[in-house]
Amino acid sequence: MSHTWTAIDFETANHDRGSACAVGLVRVRDGAVADRFTTLIRPPRQVDFFSRHNIAVHGITPADVADAPAWPEVHARIVEFADGDPLVAHNAAFDVGVLRQACEHTGLARPAWQYACTLALSRRTWADLPDHKLPTVCAHIGHLVTHHHRADADAEAAASIMIAAMTRYGTSSLTDLARAAGLNLRRMEAARALPVQEALPVAQGAAAPAVSERAAVGPSAPARTMTAPAPASGEDRFSRWQRVAQTPLPDPSPDADPAGPLYGRTVCVSGDLASMDKPEVWRRVAEAGGHPAKNVTKKTDVLVLGGHDGAGKTSKHRQAETYRERGQRIDLVTEAELLALLGMTTTGP
Repeated sequence: MSHTWTAIDFETANHDRGSACAVGLVRVRDGAVADRFTTLIRPPRQVDFFSRHNIAVHGITPADVADAPAWPEVHARIVEFADGDPLVAHNAAFDVGVLRQACEHTGLARPAWQYACTLALSRRTWADLPDHKLPTVCAHIGHLVTHHHRADADAEAAASIMIAAMTRYGTSSLTDLARAAGLNLRRMEAARALPVQEALPVAQGAAAPAVSERAAVGPSAPARTMTAPAPASGEDRFSRWQRVAQTPLPDPSPDADPAGPLYGRTVCVSGDLASMDKPEVWRRVAEAGGHPAKNVTKKTDVLVLGGHDGAGKTSKHRQAETYRERGQRIDLVTEAELLALLGMTTTGP
C-alpha cells in the first residue's frame, strides 16, 4: 500500500540531466522520517564540467566532488536505500530524468520505479497559493527550508510536503493519497545495462570557473546576472545551430498536470536563454504537458523572448507580432516568466 517511500533530490553540474553532483534521500515509513542519506557525486565523465550558472545556484564546485563517489557507486546506494519502494520529488520529472540520464551516460541498468510529484500534488492540494515552488509550499505547511538547492534540505522539504498532504487527506499511503488527490502515480520503466561505449556522448561545455569563485556564489549569495550558456567545446555558432535544429521535439508527457499553465499550449523560443539551451526548454515544456515548437506558426500560444546578438527583434518575434495583429493570441514572455510558468526557480522548483 506504499506506506514506505523515499524523497529524493538531485543537484546537477550543468544543463545536462545526467550531470548529477549531489543527491539527498529521506526515507519515510508510516508518515514519519525513518532514515536519511546524502552525498556529493562525481558526475559521469561525458558531462563532468560545471557551469557557472549551476555553481551560482547550489555552490558546488569541481573541487568539492574531486574525491566524491562516482555515479555507479551512488546509484547502487540509492537503489539499496529506496529498497524498491516509490520515490517522491518536487518536480519529479527532473529528478527521475537525472536517474535515467546518468545511468545512460554510464551504461548502467536501472530498476523500474514508481514515483510521485509533490509539485503536481501541491497544485491540487493547495490551489490558492501564488505559486507552488518548494519554498512557497513549505512556508504554507510550516516547514522551514534553510538551504534551498542543497540536496539534503530539498529532499527533506519534499518529504515534508508529502507528509503534510497525507495528513490533510487522512492517509499514510501513497496509493490512497493519489486516489484522494486525483494524482496518478507515475512509473519509470526498467532499462538493461549498456556497454559503456554505447552510452550516449554529450558535448562538453566551457571550462569550469576557478575554485575560488565558490565564496562569491555559495547558496546564500545574492542573485547574479546570468549569461547565455557557453557553446560546447570546439563547437562554433553554426554547428550549435545545426545540432539544435536536428534535435527532435519531445511529445507532451501523458502524466503532466492538466491544471498546469503550459498544459496543451504550444511554446516556441526566440533567441538564447541564460538558464538552459533550447533542447532543455523543449524537454521541460513537454514534461509540463505543453507542445514545444521550433518555429512560430498559427498554432503558437507562447513565444519566449531570449537574448540574441542582432539589433532589433528576431524574425520569430516579428512573426508573432504579425499573428497578434491578425487577432491570434500569443503570449510574449521573458525567460524569468517562463521559469515561473514551469514552476521553477533558476534551475528547479
